[in-house]
Amino acid sequence: MVPWANGLGTTAVIARVPDTDAWAWRLSIADVVTDGPFSALPGVDRWIAVARGAGMVLTVDGRDTTLIPSSGEFAFDGGAVTTCRLLDGPVQDLNLMLRRSRVTGSMEVVTVVAPLRVDGIAAVVVLSGTIMLDGSELAIHDAVLDPVGIATPVSTGDTVCLAVVRLTPR
Repeated sequence: MVPWANGLGTTAVIARVPDTDAWAWRLSIADVVTDGPFSALPGVDRWIAVARGAGMVLTVDGRDTTLIPSSGEFAFDGGAVTTCRLLDGPVQDLNLMLRRSRVTGSMEVVTVVAPLRVDGIAAVVVLSGTIMLDGSELAIHDAVLDPVGIATPVSTGDTVCLAVVRLTPR
């Protein structure tokens, strides 16, 4: 667990490249248990998606955006003044942070109902359901860096949500 820059919580790091405090990109899952400010991270592009819980309202530079598990990802400037208001209790959120001077990229939440080729993607994180990937069964919050192959829902008709991370070094 890594403490937030503002000291108000912690996050579980899935990947940090390089694995130092001077990372170029970081993927993590945070437990948000109270309303409050986000850490200001100038020079960092951020993506966030609600993985568990009712959701939250993010206010970024005075503009409100409601995030719930089915709303997908939201991108914002890490240096913006950002606060969070929980809708109905704690949430877990998935965060991608990119130092814009070192890497560009994106995070997209996708629904998988049929096989999905994942070659060339930096990371996948399971947000709901269960998939098979390269002979391994992956469930909620499981992640694979540099996946190769085809992600297939375990059960026919099962809807799986994945966060897909794509990166391009500068």
